[in-house]
This record gives sequence, C-alpha cells and structure tokens, in this order.
Amino acid sequence: MTRAAGVVALMVAAAWPATASAEVVDGNRIVIIDGDTVALPCAVPARGCAEKIRFIDIDAPETYRPHCDHERAVGLQAKARVAEMLRGATVYVERSGRKDRYGRTLANLTTADGDVGAVLIREGLAVPYRPGKAAKAGRIAHWCGG
Repeated sequence: MTRAAGVVALMVAAAWPATASAEVVDGNRIVIIDGDTVALPCAVPARGCAEKIRFIDIDAPETYRPHCDHERAVGLQAKARVAEMLRGATVYVERSGRKDRYGRTLANLTTADGDVGAVLIREGLAVPYRPGKAAKAGRIAHWCGG
C-alpha cells in the first residue's frame, strides 16, 4: 500500500467511529414512539417483542401527557421529523450499554442526515437533556412559556 493510500484509509477509519460498532437497521422496521424514543422489533418477531431505544442526551417535547398544547404540537413535529429521517434510511444504532429509569436502552441513532438527536436540537424540536427536577421545570417552561 502506498503512503497516500494508507493516509486515506486512516482518514476514512477516523471519520467512521460512530458506526464502527453500531448495529445496522432498516429504518422502515423502526417504530417511532415520540420525538426521542423508538422501538426496534426483535430479530425473531413475537407479539410484544421490541427493544425501546431512548436517544442519548436529548429531550423532545411530550406528546402523551404534555403540559400545554404547544408542547404537544412541537412534540408531534419532532415525531414526524424522526419518521422522515428514518423511513427508507439505513440507520446505525450505537448503544451506550446503559438504560434509563424506564428500562429503555440509551443509544445514538445516525442516518445520512447525521445524528438524529443532534438534528432535532439544531432544528429546535428537542433540547439537550439535563437531569434533575430544576432541569425538568426548565424544559417545561421552554415548551410552555412558563
């Protein structure tokens, strides 16, 4: 291998770390629950068999029990944007090895559009996740103007 080819190979490898250990999933098989949660069906389909995935470090507005109408509206927009990014896409699921308090696997999802969570934050459809009651109150105020 020439030196130039070796440098190019090294550059490509360095640019690909987010997907090197990721599971590759057909985006059409992913069920979108809301703007920051999806479900991956099991390899061998069985009733009720799915792995719930929570995007790492983002918080999208609630759609199930929103605190105001605006939160629900933006939450539905976030859900639609996730569906738009995943449908027909090759999706790379990189699990963190951790679960949240609801038992959802914490992971990053990446498509040709980039990191799904980062896209939602950039487009104003999610905010960075911060733990704690004060942070939760801040997120509610962000979506509901309180």
